[in-house]
Amino acid sequence: MPTSDRDVLRRALEDAAWAQWTTLGVLGTTSLRESRCIDPEALLWLTFTSDVADARLVETASAWLASNKHLVSVHRLRNLFGDEGDALEEVMMALRGNVDRPKSRFETATKAAAPDPMVPANLAIRLRYLMDAGARSEVVRFLITRPGQGADAQAVADAAMFAKRNVSDTLLSLVRAGVVNESWAGNRRVFTADEERWSAFLGIQRAALPDYAPWFRSFRAATAILDWLEADKRTGETPYIRSSGARSLITAVGPDLAASGIDVTDATRVLAEEFLIPFDGLVRRVAEVVAPQDVVAVNRV
Repeated sequence: MPTSDRDVLRRALEDAAWAQWTTLGVLGTTSLRESRCIDPEALLWLTFTSDVADARLVETASAWLASNKHLVSVHRLRNLFGDEGDALEEVMMALRGNVDRPKSRFETATKAAAPDPMVPANLAIRLRYLMDAGARSEVVRFLITRPGQGADAQAVADAAMFAKRNVSDTLLSLVRAGVVNESWAGNRRVFTADEERWSAFLGIQRAALPDYAPWFRSFRAATAILDWLEADKRTGETPYIRSSGARSLITAVGPDLAASGIDVTDATRVLAEEFLIPFDGLVRRVAEVVAPQDVVAVNRV
């Protein structure tokens, strides 16, 4: 696998992290920022569990956490971080303002402002100011930004990263409030946001709402692929063995890629070591989904 592919994916993840954090208020200048709806907990997962965020960004994110703790869902953090206990503890310490690090060489890195809730990509932040950082704001964010026609309670729960029972109760209360519609698709009960009411309430046109992106699943797939690429450069295995490993990797992360809009069906039909050719294309496609070149342009400070 060419080194350039690994570098392209790493750069995309780094650019995505910086662009989203600067949009949320950390120090940094950018001519173009992330236009899709940012998921704060997914961004924290990427920042604290992978090595794509450098020391400056980790420190700045920690400073942001200390001053914006009311905008973070601890419940979602626990669900997303799973068995990444050490990384989760680092985030929790930052939330408590108890980060024991030597004085940084980057004096400006610890500056972080409150996020501007009127920036379209910060819709999650605006909804949390309105409803708190619980299941309700995440359910609403998903329903008013996702493409397609309706979603059942399980799909909403998977996206919101809360238990299905909590999400079901939230959906029904929103239906009773008249801001979410329910209908039946076969034997499935599906829910849609009342776009007219939400647009009027938020004071914005439907077309101005940011697009939904399954950030956690995209980041999880991208970092798994990057880890494999980093390991692959050290093994010196034959093309056949490397192809087999790449195929197993793509099969494992296939559901996350599919959720991110990347279909791997055709690629996985390629036989033997020839799989490395479509795999190269998949890596670049993942990089483009994470950080489209017309979205990200960050000057890191």
